[in-house]
Parts: sequence; structure tokens; C-alpha cells
Amino acid sequence: MANEERKDIQTRFRKGKSGNPKGRPKGRKNNTGLLRDAFFKTVRIKDAGGVRRVPKLFAAAEVCLNNALKGDLRSFMKAMEIAERFKLLEPASIQQEIALIRRIIVDPKDPEAPRKR
Repeated sequence: MANEERKDIQTRFRKGKSGNPKGRPKGRKNNTGLLRDAFFKTVRIKDAGGVRRVPKLFAAAEVCLNNALKGDLRSFMKAMEIAERFKLLEPASIQQEIALIRRIIVDPKDPEAPRKR
């Protein structure tokens, strides 16, 4: 029996025939698409400003940064690594939100009339 070939080995793979003739079903996502959907699925967060909806990835980064501010060294290192990777610590990437402050006084009674002193 050791010298005999099995019948299923003779017919298992036919020449010129694909092992997966139908292929991957259309519309099915690959692992990258599934991970992207998981990371960017929105979650509800309740904080001092009320309830807001943010992607899971941003919520996880916020938790990491909050733990770093509480003194967790591992979270601090991870937050700095992320900031460095996305070049958030370079001077060109830091934007000033307020560029100019103006003070304008308007008379509510008649804004067009000149002021009497």
C-alpha cells in the first residue's frame, strides 16, 4: 500500500484550472478597509462641553494624552511619538489662532451719529 497512489491526489488539482475560480466576492473589504472602518467608527463622548461624536482613533489619542498629563510616562512617550511622526512639534506646524485683536465701540442708540463730549 505504500507504493500505491491515492485516487484523490490524481484528481485534486487539474492543469490550467485556478484553485479559486470564483475569487473574492465583490464588495468584500480587505483587512486594510476593515481596520479603517474600525478606527474611524464614531463613538459618543461626554465631557464638560456636553456630548460629542468623534472617531475611535481620536478618542483613543485623547485618552492617551489625558493619561500623559496625569503623569503616565508610557502614555507621554506614546503621545510624543505620535506628535513627532506627524510633525506636530515643528515650529511651522504650530498655528497661532489669534493674529489680531481689535477693540470697536459702537453706540447702541445711533451708530452713525457722532459722539457728543
